[in-house]
Amino acid sequence: MMDDNNNSSTEEGVYTPESTHSDHSGYSSIDSGAHLLDTIKFPSLRDVELENKEDLFNLLEISGNKQQDEIFLKKFGLKSIGKFGGICLLIGNCTGPGMVNISYEFQQGGWILTLIGYILMLILSSLAGLFIIESMSTIPGNSKFQLRVEFTMICRFYFGKFGYILSQIFINASLLISNIASIIICAQVMDSIILFIFKKTCGVSFTNGWICIGESDLISIEQSSPFSEYMFFTLGYLSIIAIIVPLGFLNLNDNIVIQIACVGIMFIIVSSWIIIFIMLGLNTENLPPIGTMSGISQIMGNCMFNYAYITTIPSWVNESKPSVNVKKSIWISSSISTAIFILVGVLGGLTFANMSTESDILSLINSSSESNLFSKFTVYLFPFIVLASSIPVFSIVVRYNLTQNRLLSPKYANFIAILLPWIVVIPFQTGSWLNNISNYSSLFFGSIANFIIPFALYLKSIQFKTKNHSNLSIDQKLILTEISYETVDWEENDFITTHFKTLSHIPSKYSKLIAQISLSLLCILIPIVIISNFYFI
Repeated sequence: MMDDNNNSSTEEGVYTPESTHSDHSGYSSIDSGAHLLDTIKFPSLRDVELENKEDLFNLLEISGNKQQDEIFLKKFGLKSIGKFGGICLLIGNCTGPGMVNISYEFQQGGWILTLIGYILMLILSSLAGLFIIESMSTIPGNSKFQLRVEFTMICRFYFGKFGYILSQIFINASLLISNIASIIICAQVMDSIILFIFKKTCGVSFTNGWICIGESDLISIEQSSPFSEYMFFTLGYLSIIAIIVPLGFLNLNDNIVIQIACVGIMFIIVSSWIIIFIMLGLNTENLPPIGTMSGISQIMGNCMFNYAYITTIPSWVNESKPSVNVKKSIWISSSISTAIFILVGVLGGLTFANMSTESDILSLINSSSESNLFSKFTVYLFPFIVLASSIPVFSIVVRYNLTQNRLLSPKYANFIAILLPWIVVIPFQTGSWLNNISNYSSLFFGSIANFIIPFALYLKSIQFKTKNHSNLSIDQKLILTEISYETVDWEENDFITTHFKTLSHIPSKYSKLIAQISLSLLCILIPIVIISNFYFI
């Protein structure tokens, strides 16, 4: 039965979660504890007695200015992302630039161990995503995702002040560094597209001012950028600013049409690759079952790099329609992405012999005997499609994390999340060393943000379930007050009866054991991956 008196907000800025008193004796103690979380009534800010306001890490105060508060609320999207749009969003975030080197990875690491690596990361990434969703559902009043809770706010609720600061650093750094690397590649690809179509591309150099480059001016056909000197800006850079930056100022749900279109184009491009692979002929001698030592040592790093989409999951859940089965969406999107990785990796490895460290599918297809105008166009289009669609998504997620708890105003959050990466890359658009640094930094920050933090959050949420929930800390009460105020639509997910559970068919103690084993495995793998990438590259 529902207690009508505890069903909604009674005062501005005050959240009173619905109270449920049904008998759930059939659940385990952990599950029943989670169900009882929604029976707690949380006080408003003025009802919380603060003994030491100076020491309390409190960034959650509602201003009291209705106009100012509405500015913050408009920076979040509504629950309007459907099942198909959500799956496309997750696939787009998962299938990134690493796809062009997958065939080389399969050939160097051997198809057996590389295949095992991708299947392992499919399972670990899906569990990481689902466990962080379960951690969201464990927050009082959010058992059916009624509230808006971003990734860093989940960390603050469970880890407190210090954990919150670290999560802001690792999560946002992971996303921003990925964007920096993507912007560099997109600018270079766009200049190559302009050169391919118009036979010339131009820009402003730091040393020589306005310059133009033609096909005859290229030093090497495989150079990353048509320009060989440091540029202030190029036509390619300005073009992608005009296309991508405005999308970052929208909300996540406003970008779904773009995500669907880009994933559709990506499927067409990958299908054309598979046809070319088959036309060129598949040779089993090109793909060994066991590869070289250096290739084997880099398998997990390459696999992990391709599944760095977990940081976007809380924002997606917050803006998903109630009719979306989030568990099924996670497994479908990660399985489709893995199938694409394996198809491209295996078939590409069977097609091209003795691939070098400089080899990627794009250059090999472009120089193959079956190359045609369409295939050449897809070679230029593919990096732009897979990267350009993820840049605004990552910018939006960073903005959400920075603005939900009033850490920054929307103006400063927009600057850091959307504009700062574009400023950072200005002197380095034509070089490769910043891109290399970004890749290493992304591996460090991304592996922790996408894999370590989600499993650690889940284990912390289990501890939270089993303790006395009536004794929430002052900071947790303030957090619940703030997120309830920032929630615009309170719709409950249709697929959840009591609370979300990742592994619904096994006892909770085994879910905890799986999380502990996964976290231990990742804590061993990640340092090995980072060290091996520095040693062998």
